[in-house]
Amino acid sequence: MPRAERAAETREALIVAAAQELAEKGIEAASLNAICDRAGFTRGAFYVHFRDRDDLVAAVVERVLGRFQDMLFPKEDVPDLGATIGQFVGAILSGVPEAVGTTRWKFHHTLAACAGSSRIRAKYNGLQNQALDRLAYAAVVGQKKKKVRSDVEARTLAEILLVLTLGVSAATELGLEIDYAKGGAALGKLLSS
Repeated sequence: MPRAERAAETREALIVAAAQELAEKGIEAASLNAICDRAGFTRGAFYVHFRDRDDLVAAVVERVLGRFQDMLFPKEDVPDLGATIGQFVGAILSGVPEAVGTTRWKFHHTLAACAGSSRIRAKYNGLQNQALDRLAYAAVVGQKKKKVRSDVEARTLAEILLVLTLGVSAATELGLEIDYAKGGAALGKLLSS
């Protein structure tokens, strides 16, 4: 196996092990030794791939949020805000792990990681800003096509939608009884021109 491929597999194993260990023991209690043991690598291997613990936790947060965003924003030439909202609601209703959390990594783990480290929070905020950019672009495209209301700025629509996703993440984890299908349909009507 080529060296680059082995390195990628080692990094991946450390990220997966970290997500499991951090979720089981908590952000503060999980140790690097336990993470490395779970992954089957030494601390030396860890330091080849990560600067420190915060760097590893940031990689976990980036993986979880990145997969969720990739699911919501497919790489297409013309984004569709309505389709993005539909995909989000569908993911919540069907329990897709990227939307509702894996069996181990949940939204509160991401919040705890961000609360404990300004570097992790900066990484998370950067990822959310990328999502805002994608949503705003989809809103602009929808406004030009007269499918999305134009009396609200595209960036403001994006910010509202992002805040809604954060609320849905918290509500889902808390087990609140919410009719996401009905809410998604109402949101679509509110955004329509």
